[in-house]
Amino acid sequence: QLTVLAAVACARAVECQTGLKPAIKWPNDLLFGQRKFGGILLELSAELDHIRHVVLGVGLDVNVASSDLPASLRGVATSLRSELGRPVDRPALAAALIRELDIAYGQLDSGGFTALADEWEARCTTLGQRVVVRMGVRELLGTAESLDDDGALRVRTEHGRLERVVGGDVTLAAAG
Repeated sequence: QLTVLAAVACARAVECQTGLKPAIKWPNDLLFGQRKFGGILLELSAELDHIRHVVLGVGLDVNVASSDLPASLRGVATSLRSELGRPVDRPALAAALIRELDIAYGQLDSGGFTALADEWEARCTTLGQRVVVRMGVRELLGTAESLDDDGALRVRTEHGRLERVVGGDVTLAAAG
């Protein structure tokens, strides 16, 4: 749920500061079209009955010029500056991100995960797509259907079984 919350907060902050509407690729990538401009990393330490701590890392390519990207990344990476056509005020974006994280956490804390999940799904490029999920040595092929109540991805396999995916590398499956 915290990764979903963070992705929604990042998208809201970017939209608020730039007017651009970012998409989300499950679980933690922020995109414009098929090009990534940001990502989220969540580290969690927990016991069976409580969370000890959570560390949230957010990386956004803000004012990187397209010409500064290595040629090999130009087709898959972008920045807010490249998309907007002008530099972005980083301190204002950081303040907006902290504000949106606080608002989204308040929603989650008051039982509002469903509304966050709905907003996440509206921005998600993964749902409805045939995907390959790589989880270590295991590979799962199917159609990304939805999020569950914990924020895990539900993937319908080619054999009709609904798999719950809590982590892994998700890519779109080749057509055919």
